[in-house]
Amino acid sequence: MKIIVSLTSYPPRIGCVHRVVESLIRQTVRADEIILYLSRDEFPDGEADLSVELRKLVDVNGFHIEWVRGNLKSHKKYYYAMQNYKKDIVITVDDDTVYAESMISDLMKTYQCFPHAVSARRVRIILKNGNVLEQYRKWDGYLDEYANMPRRDLCAIGVGGVLYPPERISSNWFDEEEIVKYASAQDDLWLKYNEILNDIPVVYSKPSQEDFMIENSQEGRLAANNLYSNGNDRCIDELLLLMQRKHLICYEIWMQGLMQREEYIRRKKAYYCNLIKTDLDEAGSIPFYLYGAGKAADFYLKILSDMQLINRVTAVIVSEQKDNPQKVEGVEVKQLNEIDRTAKFAVTFAVNDNNRKEIYNMLKKNGYQFMEINFREVGRYYLI
Repeated sequence: MKIIVSLTSYPPRIGCVHRVVESLIRQTVRADEIILYLSRDEFPDGEADLSVELRKLVDVNGFHIEWVRGNLKSHKKYYYAMQNYKKDIVITVDDDTVYAESMISDLMKTYQCFPHAVSARRVRIILKNGNVLEQYRKWDGYLDEYANMPRRDLCAIGVGGVLYPPERISSNWFDEEEIVKYASAQDDLWLKYNEILNDIPVVYSKPSQEDFMIENSQEGRLAANNLYSNGNDRCIDELLLLMQRKHLICYEIWMQGLMQREEYIRRKKAYYCNLIKTDLDEAGSIPFYLYGAGKAADFYLKILSDMQLINRVTAVIVSEQKDNPQKVEGVEVKQLNEIDRTAKFAVTFAVNDNNRKEIYNMLKKNGYQFMEINFREVGRYYLI
């Protein structure tokens, strides 16, 4: 059984695709083949339309280009590979991302645990609002607590890399007429629709390293257009109507298993609350400070108040008391030089990244003994 990595591109992005391919060649777990599918309709002069950098990569670590007639747009990244390599693992990737060297490794580890599921390094959870689906933009994508759990309410998002197991795909995935009619620009949603029909769960494979979006690759980006022009919601509505007409029982069972948005928010807030409680419990009885008295501190203190944990905050600390308030959300503001530098304390930096690094280094340099409590993930508490 081979590992096939498959992608596609189009003229506005072809100039930077060599950077994507280079990242795929550098993977710690190598693919047997890396295939870039391109449409003759979009590149009428063939290889002459491609960059020198891309052409030089052909035949390096299994990379090659396959030319196809017609143009199925983003669907090309899976359409041909899944049909030509039915007994192999197919991993699809996007053409605007430099992938971490661990991308294939991440997906393969999840696949080895859940060989009958689709594995994805980026997912969104599909929620209900009453008897209908919640809007696509409200499907949450911050799902660490659901990592390594096969679920039927997760939608794999192609940009992170998605692994499709062999011999689970049926012919309806390749119905070109329905693809064009119902989801011409929404490959992620078309694939999710077919996963539902084939009862294939999705597993979130949490990335061990960060990918990087290629600069200037997002101009006219398809995903952004779908998200903000409601293209995804229109596609979802049409696919669900199609499912009701052709596969009613499947539709009813799947819909019944989805979580209501209110229930999801309740569970998510409980999850965030538990994260903070765990960190504060680790800090024990030592003082806990928020560094910074601006909007971020106000936001974090409101979260802690909602969690009924604000009494755990000893004080807000600032470098200079001048021009700062006496209290933030009822918590006293103190100047840093009032803090005993010989006693250990816990701290959250309620400032931007540049200031955080500067303050962190200053505290270390001046001999303060502290442990950092990271509020970044919990900062989404009110944004779910």
